[in-house]
Amino acid sequence: MDRKNVGIVGATGYVGEELLSILDNHERANISFVSSHNSKGKMLYEITKEFSNIENLKLDSIENIKNYDLDIVFFATKHNFSMNYVPFLLEKGIKVIDLSADFRFNDPNIWENAYGEKHKAPELLKKSIYGLPEFNAEKIKDSDLIAVPGCYPTASLLGILPLIDHIKPESKIILDVKSGISGAGRNAVESSLENDLQNNFKAYSPEFHRHQPEIKNFLSSKKGTVNEIIFTPHLLPIFRGEYITAYLELKDMQEDLNQLFENHYNSNKFVRILNKGTIPELSKVQNTNFCDIGIFKNQGCAVIHSAIDNLVKGAAGQAIQCFNLMIGEKEEYILE
Repeated sequence: MDRKNVGIVGATGYVGEELLSILDNHERANISFVSSHNSKGKMLYEITKEFSNIENLKLDSIENIKNYDLDIVFFATKHNFSMNYVPFLLEKGIKVIDLSADFRFNDPNIWENAYGEKHKAPELLKKSIYGLPEFNAEKIKDSDLIAVPGCYPTASLLGILPLIDHIKPESKIILDVKSGISGAGRNAVESSLENDLQNNFKAYSPEFHRHQPEIKNFLSSKKGTVNEIIFTPHLLPIFRGEYITAYLELKDMQEDLNQLFENHYNSNKFVRILNKGTIPELSKVQNTNFCDIGIFKNQGCAVIHSAIDNLVKGAAGQAIQCFNLMIGEKEEYILE
Protein backbone atom coordinates (compact mmCIF):
# COMPACT_ATOMS: atom_id res chain seq x y z
CA MET A 1 0.00 0.00 0.00
CA ASP A 2 1.36 3.38 -1.03
CA ARG A 3 2.00 5.43 2.12
CA LYS A 4 2.50 9.18 2.00
CA ASN A 5 5.08 10.92 4.13
CA VAL A 6 3.17 13.66 5.89
CA GLY A 7 4.19 16.76 7.82
CA ILE A 8 2.04 18.81 10.20
CA VAL A 9 2.95 22.42 10.93
CA GLY A 10 1.16 23.65 14.04
CA ALA A 11 0.92 20.13 15.43
CA THR A 12 0.24 21.07 19.06
CA GLY A 13 -2.75 23.38 18.60
CA TYR A 14 -6.31 22.07 18.89
CA VAL A 15 -6.60 21.47 15.14
CA GLY A 16 -3.10 20.01 14.85
CA GLU A 17 -3.83 17.56 17.63
CA GLU A 18 -7.10 16.62 15.95
CA LEU A 19 -5.20 15.93 12.72
CA LEU A 20 -2.77 13.70 14.60
CA SER A 21 -5.64 11.80 16.25
CA ILE A 22 -7.30 11.07 12.90
CA LEU A 23 -4.06 10.21 11.08
CA ASP A 24 -2.93 7.93 13.92
CA ASN A 25 -4.81 5.03 12.31
CA HIS A 26 -4.65 6.15 8.66
CA GLU A 27 -2.92 3.35 6.77
CA ARG A 28 -1.90 5.65 3.93
CA ALA A 29 -0.17 8.27 6.10
CA ASN A 30 3.27 8.16 7.67
CA ILE A 31 3.75 11.16 9.98
CA SER A 32 7.37 12.15 9.37
CA PHE A 33 7.57 15.80 10.45
CA VAL A 34 5.84 17.76 13.22
CA SER A 35 6.43 21.39 14.01
CA SER A 36 5.27 23.80 16.67
CA HIS A 37 6.46 27.37 17.04
CA ASN A 38 6.15 27.39 20.83
CA SER A 39 7.41 23.86 21.54
CA LYS A 40 10.26 23.11 19.14
CA GLY A 41 12.80 20.71 20.55
CA LYS A 42 10.31 18.94 22.79
CA MET A 43 8.97 15.46 22.16
CA LEU A 44 5.48 15.24 20.73
CA TYR A 45 4.02 13.30 23.68
CA GLU A 46 5.21 15.99 26.12
CA ILE A 47 2.80 18.47 24.57
CA THR A 48 -0.10 16.40 23.25
CA LYS A 49 -0.59 12.73 24.11
CA GLU A 50 0.83 9.39 23.14
CA PHE A 51 -0.55 7.96 19.92
CA SER A 52 -0.97 4.31 19.02
CA ASN A 53 0.88 4.34 15.73
CA ILE A 54 2.54 7.73 15.28
CA GLU A 55 6.19 7.64 16.28
CA ASN A 56 7.08 9.89 19.20
CA LEU A 57 8.76 12.53 17.07
CA LYS A 58 10.68 15.57 18.20
CA LEU A 59 8.98 18.85 17.32
CA ASP A 60 11.23 20.56 14.81
CA SER A 61 11.48 24.08 13.45
CA ILE A 62 9.59 24.85 10.25
CA GLU A 63 12.90 26.13 8.88
CA ASN A 64 14.20 22.54 8.87
CA ILE A 65 11.33 21.16 6.78
CA LYS A 66 13.66 21.23 3.77
CA ASN A 67 15.61 18.36 5.34
CA TYR A 68 12.63 15.95 5.28
CA ASP A 69 11.35 13.72 2.50
CA LEU A 70 7.66 14.67 2.46
CA ASP A 71 4.75 14.15 0.08
CA ILE A 72 2.08 16.33 1.72
CA VAL A 73 2.21 19.02 4.40
CA PHE A 74 -0.71 20.21 6.52
CA PHE A 75 -0.60 23.74 7.92
CA ALA A 76 -2.72 24.16 11.08
CA THR A 77 -1.53 27.70 11.69
CA LYS A 78 -2.79 31.26 11.91
CA HIS A 79 -3.08 33.40 8.79
CA ASN A 80 -0.02 35.12 7.33
CA PHE A 81 2.23 32.15 8.10
CA SER A 82 1.87 29.36 5.54
CA MET A 83 2.28 31.79 2.64
CA ASN A 84 5.94 32.13 3.65
CA TYR A 85 6.63 28.43 3.04
CA VAL A 86 4.09 27.15 0.52
CA PRO A 87 5.96 28.46 -2.58
CA PHE A 88 9.10 26.52 -1.56
CA LEU A 89 7.15 23.32 -0.83
CA LEU A 90 5.28 23.40 -4.14
CA GLU A 91 8.52 24.04 -5.99
CA LYS A 92 9.91 20.87 -4.38
CA GLY A 93 6.87 18.88 -5.53
CA ILE A 94 5.33 18.68 -2.05
CA LYS A 95 1.56 19.10 -1.92
CA VAL A 96 -0.04 21.38 0.67
CA ILE A 97 -3.30 21.25 2.61
CA ASP A 98 -3.59 24.60 4.33
CA LEU A 99 -6.12 24.98 7.16
CA SER A 100 -5.29 28.66 7.61
CA ALA A 101 -6.91 31.47 5.62
CA ASP A 102 -3.87 32.26 3.47
CA PHE A 103 -5.12 30.71 0.22
CA ARG A 104 -8.92 30.77 0.56
CA PHE A 105 -9.37 33.71 -1.83
CA ASN A 106 -8.38 33.72 -5.49
CA ASP A 107 -8.14 37.53 -5.53
CA PRO A 108 -5.32 39.10 -3.47
CA ASN A 109 -7.28 42.34 -3.10
CA ILE A 110 -10.15 40.55 -1.33
CA TRP A 111 -7.67 38.78 0.95
CA GLU A 112 -5.88 42.01 1.78
CA ASN A 113 -9.15 43.82 2.53
CA ALA A 114 -10.20 41.00 4.88
CA TYR A 115 -6.87 40.57 6.66
CA GLY A 116 -5.37 44.06 6.46
CA GLU A 117 -2.01 42.88 5.11
CA LYS A 118 -0.28 42.34 1.78
CA HIS A 119 -0.32 38.75 0.57
CA LYS A 120 3.20 37.37 0.20
CA ALA A 121 2.41 34.75 -2.48
CA PRO A 122 -0.38 36.30 -4.58
CA GLU A 123 0.71 34.35 -7.66
CA LEU A 124 -0.50 31.13 -5.99
CA LEU A 125 -4.02 32.31 -5.12
CA LYS A 126 -5.50 31.40 -8.49
CA LYS A 127 -3.86 27.99 -8.22
CA SER A 128 -5.39 27.07 -4.86
CA ILE A 129 -8.59 25.03 -4.63
CA TYR A 130 -11.18 25.71 -1.96
CA GLY A 131 -11.38 22.46 -0.02
CA LEU A 132 -15.13 21.98 0.36
CA PRO A 133 -15.40 18.38 -0.90
CA GLU A 134 -19.18 18.38 -1.27
CA PHE A 135 -18.81 20.97 -4.03
CA ASN A 136 -15.18 20.74 -5.23
CA ALA A 137 -14.26 17.04 -5.02
CA GLU A 138 -13.03 16.66 -8.60
CA LYS A 139 -10.87 19.79 -8.42
CA ILE A 140 -9.43 18.67 -5.08
CA LYS A 141 -8.32 15.35 -6.59
CA ASP A 142 -6.10 17.09 -9.12
CA SER A 143 -4.76 19.92 -6.97
CA ASP A 144 -1.47 20.32 -5.13
CA LEU A 145 -2.64 23.31 -3.03
CA ILE A 146 -5.84 23.02 -0.99
CA ALA A 147 -7.28 25.83 1.12
CA VAL A 148 -9.51 24.20 3.74
CA PRO A 149 -12.55 26.42 4.46
CA GLY A 150 -13.00 28.12 7.81
CA CYS A 151 -15.34 26.52 10.33
CA TYR A 152 -18.13 29.10 10.03
CA PRO A 153 -17.99 29.07 6.21
CA THR A 154 -18.19 25.26 6.18
CA ALA A 155 -21.39 25.11 8.22
CA SER A 156 -22.85 28.17 6.49
CA LEU A 157 -22.11 27.17 2.90
CA LEU A 158 -23.40 23.63 3.35
CA GLY A 159 -26.66 25.14 4.58
CA ILE A 160 -26.95 27.83 1.90
CA LEU A 161 -25.58 26.41 -1.34
CA PRO A 162 -28.49 24.11 -2.27
CA LEU A 163 -30.71 27.22 -2.25
CA ILE A 164 -28.35 29.64 -4.00
CA ASP A 165 -30.51 29.88 -7.14
CA HIS A 166 -33.74 30.17 -5.15
CA ILE A 167 -32.92 33.24 -3.03
CA LYS A 168 -34.67 36.52 -3.86
CA PRO A 169 -32.13 38.72 -5.69
CA GLU A 170 -32.53 41.86 -3.55
CA SER A 171 -32.83 40.13 -0.18
CA LYS A 172 -30.12 39.80 2.45
CA ILE A 173 -28.70 36.52 3.71
CA ILE A 174 -28.73 36.61 7.52
CA LEU A 175 -26.33 34.28 9.32
CA ASP A 176 -26.59 33.87 13.08
CA VAL A 177 -23.57 31.72 13.98
CA LYS A 178 -22.27 30.27 17.25
CA SER A 179 -19.08 28.42 18.13
CA GLY A 180 -17.49 26.65 21.07
CA ILE A 181 -14.41 28.30 22.54
CA SER A 182 -11.94 25.95 20.84
CA GLY A 183 -12.55 27.95 17.66
CA ALA A 184 -10.49 30.77 19.18
CA GLY A 185 -7.41 28.52 19.47
CA ARG A 186 -5.46 27.03 22.36
CA ASN A 187 -3.65 30.23 23.39
CA ALA A 188 -6.86 32.24 23.76
CA VAL A 189 -8.64 29.48 25.65
CA GLU A 190 -5.78 28.81 28.04
CA SER A 191 -5.17 32.50 28.77
CA SER A 192 -8.60 33.78 29.82
CA LEU A 193 -11.38 32.90 27.42
CA GLU A 194 -12.56 29.77 29.24
CA ASN A 195 -13.04 31.71 32.48
CA ASP A 196 -14.69 34.63 30.69
CA LEU A 197 -17.38 32.37 29.28
CA GLN A 198 -18.32 30.38 32.36
CA ASN A 199 -22.11 30.74 32.64
CA ASN A 200 -21.87 33.42 29.96
CA PHE A 201 -22.75 33.91 26.29
CA LYS A 202 -21.98 36.81 23.98
CA ALA A 203 -21.60 38.03 20.42
CA TYR A 204 -18.26 39.21 19.07
CA SER A 205 -17.06 41.04 15.95
CA PRO A 206 -20.65 42.15 15.21
CA GLU A 207 -19.71 44.61 12.45
CA PHE A 208 -17.15 42.57 10.54
CA HIS A 209 -15.75 39.05 10.72
CA ARG A 210 -13.23 37.66 8.22
CA HIS A 211 -15.40 34.65 7.48
CA GLN A 212 -18.09 36.93 6.04
CA PRO A 213 -16.14 37.78 2.84
CA GLU A 214 -14.99 34.15 2.64
CA ILE A 215 -18.60 32.95 2.49
CA LYS A 216 -19.54 35.66 0.01
CA ASN A 217 -16.51 34.90 -2.17
CA PHE A 218 -17.36 31.21 -2.58
CA LEU A 219 -21.05 31.92 -3.16
CA SER A 220 -20.01 34.42 -5.86
CA SER A 221 -17.82 31.79 -7.52
CA LYS A 222 -20.88 29.55 -7.84
CA LYS A 223 -23.42 32.18 -8.88
CA GLY A 224 -21.52 35.17 -10.24
CA THR A 225 -23.27 37.70 -8.04
CA VAL A 226 -24.51 37.18 -4.52
CA ASN A 227 -26.75 38.85 -1.98
CA GLU A 228 -25.39 40.95 0.86
CA ILE A 229 -24.64 38.93 3.98
CA ILE A 230 -25.31 39.96 7.58
CA PHE A 231 -23.07 37.78 9.73
CA THR A 232 -23.06 37.81 13.54
CA PRO A 233 -20.83 35.32 15.43
CA HIS A 234 -21.26 34.31 19.07
CA LEU A 235 -19.19 32.31 21.55
CA LEU A 236 -20.88 29.45 23.36
CA PRO A 237 -19.73 28.36 26.84
CA ILE A 238 -18.79 24.90 25.52
CA PHE A 239 -15.50 23.56 24.19
CA ARG A 240 -16.39 22.27 20.72
CA GLY A 241 -19.24 22.52 18.25
CA GLU A 242 -20.64 25.07 15.86
CA TYR A 243 -24.22 26.00 15.05
CA ILE A 244 -25.46 28.31 12.31
CA THR A 245 -28.96 29.53 11.59
CA ALA A 246 -29.43 31.01 8.11
CA TYR A 247 -32.45 33.13 7.18
CA LEU A 248 -33.13 33.17 3.44
CA GLU A 249 -35.97 34.83 1.52
CA LEU A 250 -36.85 32.54 -1.37
CA LYS A 251 -38.58 33.20 -4.68
CA ASP A 252 -40.94 30.25 -4.20
CA MET A 253 -41.81 29.13 -0.68
CA GLN A 254 -44.03 26.30 -1.97
CA GLU A 255 -41.10 24.08 -2.89
CA ASP A 256 -40.37 21.00 -0.80
CA LEU A 257 -37.08 22.16 0.72
CA ASN A 258 -36.29 18.90 2.48
CA GLN A 259 -36.54 17.02 -0.80
CA LEU A 260 -34.38 19.63 -2.51
CA PHE A 261 -31.63 19.22 0.11
CA GLU A 262 -31.88 15.42 0.07
CA ASN A 263 -31.48 15.38 -3.70
CA HIS A 264 -28.54 17.75 -3.47
CA TYR A 265 -26.60 15.75 -0.88
CA ASN A 266 -27.70 12.20 -1.72
CA SER A 267 -24.14 11.15 -2.59
CA ASN A 268 -22.40 13.02 0.24
CA LYS A 269 -21.84 10.79 3.25
CA PHE A 270 -21.04 13.53 5.74
CA VAL A 271 -24.08 15.77 5.24
CA ARG A 272 -27.17 14.45 7.01
CA ILE A 273 -30.50 16.04 6.11
CA LEU A 274 -32.73 15.54 9.12
CA ASN A 275 -36.37 14.54 8.90
CA LYS A 276 -38.90 17.36 8.64
CA GLY A 277 -39.39 19.05 12.00
CA THR A 278 -36.12 17.75 13.46
CA ILE A 279 -33.70 20.34 14.85
CA PRO A 280 -29.94 19.65 14.74
CA GLU A 281 -28.12 19.25 18.06
CA LEU A 282 -24.45 19.85 18.71
CA SER A 283 -24.20 16.74 20.86
CA LYS A 284 -25.04 14.62 17.79
CA VAL A 285 -22.12 15.98 15.72
CA GLN A 286 -19.39 16.55 18.31
CA ASN A 287 -16.29 14.43 17.63
CA THR A 288 -17.64 13.48 14.19
CA ASN A 289 -17.18 14.68 10.62
CA PHE A 290 -20.92 15.06 10.05
CA CYS A 291 -22.88 18.19 9.23
CA ASP A 292 -26.52 17.90 10.36
CA ILE A 293 -29.01 20.18 8.61
CA GLY A 294 -32.58 20.94 9.63
CA ILE A 295 -34.88 22.91 7.31
CA PHE A 296 -37.84 25.06 8.35
CA LYS A 297 -40.09 27.82 7.02
CA ASN A 298 -41.01 30.88 9.06
CA GLN A 299 -42.69 34.16 8.03
CA GLY A 300 -41.81 33.82 4.36
CA CYS A 301 -38.21 32.74 5.05
CA ALA A 302 -36.38 29.47 4.78
CA VAL A 303 -34.67 28.94 8.14
CA ILE A 304 -31.74 26.55 7.84
CA HIS A 305 -30.05 25.12 10.93
CA SER A 306 -26.62 23.57 10.40
CA ALA A 307 -24.48 21.90 13.09
CA ILE A 308 -20.88 20.67 12.89
CA ASP A 309 -17.88 19.99 15.11
CA ASN A 310 -15.64 23.00 14.45
CA LEU A 311 -12.46 20.98 15.01
CA VAL A 312 -13.47 18.03 12.80
CA LYS A 313 -15.82 18.87 9.91
CA GLY A 314 -14.88 22.52 10.39
CA ALA A 315 -11.13 21.82 10.20
CA ALA A 316 -9.17 18.55 10.59
CA GLY A 317 -11.81 16.11 9.35
CA GLN A 318 -12.46 18.15 6.24
CA ALA A 319 -8.70 18.36 5.65
CA ILE A 320 -8.53 14.55 5.79
CA GLN A 321 -11.41 14.34 3.29
CA CYS A 322 -9.23 16.42 0.97
CA PHE A 323 -6.15 14.29 1.73
CA ASN A 324 -8.08 11.13 0.87
CA LEU A 325 -9.25 12.58 -2.43
CA MET A 326 -5.74 13.75 -3.32
CA ILE A 327 -4.19 10.31 -2.78
CA GLY A 328 -6.96 8.39 -4.60
CA GLU A 329 -8.50 7.00 -1.41
CA LYS A 330 -12.21 6.87 -0.62
CA GLU A 331 -13.23 10.28 0.70
CA GLU A 332 -14.79 8.83 3.84
CA TYR A 333 -11.81 6.61 4.76
CA ILE A 334 -10.98 6.73 8.51
CA LEU A 335 -13.69 9.39 9.10
CA GLU A 336 -16.87 7.29 9.36
